[in-house]
Amino acid sequence: MAEYLLRRLIYTLITIFAVASILFIIFRLLPGDATLQVISPAMDEAVQKRMKEAFGLDKSLWQQYLIYLKNLVTFDWGRSFVTSQPVMDILQYRFWNTVLLMTAGMCFTLVIGIGIGILMAWKRNGAIDVIGTVSGLVFQAAPPFVTGLLLLMLLSYKLGLFPTGGMYPPGQRPDGLLEMLLMPAFWERIVLPTITVSLYYITTPMLVMRDSMLEILGSDFIELARAKGLAPRVVMIKHAARNALLAVVTLGSIMVGFAIGGQVVVESLFSWPGMGQLMVEAAASHDYPVAQGTFLMLAVLVITLNLVTDIIYCYLDPRIKVSKSGMDER
Repeated sequence: MAEYLLRRLIYTLITIFAVASILFIIFRLLPGDATLQVISPAMDEAVQKRMKEAFGLDKSLWQQYLIYLKNLVTFDWGRSFVTSQPVMDILQYRFWNTVLLMTAGMCFTLVIGIGIGILMAWKRNGAIDVIGTVSGLVFQAAPPFVTGLLLLMLLSYKLGLFPTGGMYPPGQRPDGLLEMLLMPAFWERIVLPTITVSLYYITTPMLVMRDSMLEILGSDFIELARAKGLAPRVVMIKHAARNALLAVVTLGSIMVGFAIGGQVVVESLFSWPGMGQLMVEAAASHDYPVAQGTFLMLAVLVITLNLVTDIIYCYLDPRIKVSKSGMDER
């Protein structure tokens, strides 16, 4: 097990290094001169030269690449072209806002989706199965911005039940995470984006859980459990659902990756100050240090979650044998 974890950790670091290198190349292939945001052509040539020396732009591309890698390791990701704030300070605040929204959305999605999937399989071809399947397909087909706009129109503008956006009322920014979590206004504002995220992603765990449960329910050990006179609830939860969960765990990291990408739309729609909204703002203002840092941090988050999922899957399924070439199933 230790050898497998070490190997997966090495693969993860190699992947992060590859992503960081690709981002370095992509941002330097973009059309136009990104430095025009801070080094105006109207400046004196001597001033331009000093500023290029200060930013390291007078060095060769290879030297800039080595400095870039060193700064990544030391978490010195430069300063914003727009606000002159350190990029890490900006990302830290926005990162936790996105994690809060994504965690709420994914928890709601997985708990409700898995629960409904279990009932759909247990009541196969019944009303719950049919309604759940049709509803899931409708939610999956509706883009998040359509669902979010409908929720805003109905629950915010028409009924006035929830605020239209933001994380807290204007002028009431909390000093820390705990203070924000204790604010009722925060919980009022997280409801609509959470529902929007959940409705779009709930179909996948729901239908995967249903199909996996149906396959498990046809197994011999389920028939044996029923023949032993176990209560239907015990057979459904302890024997069938527990084994069927492995398929959902496998999809967990993929869903989180898609959910992080979808945060761009949801955060922009609900004015949620997270990484997705920051990415849009940085791209629109040509703030390349912030945009580059945002892409890299989201990539690191997805890669890390994939590593965690592999470890959880290996722990949950006792049939998995860790071999020198990876995970083999007996």
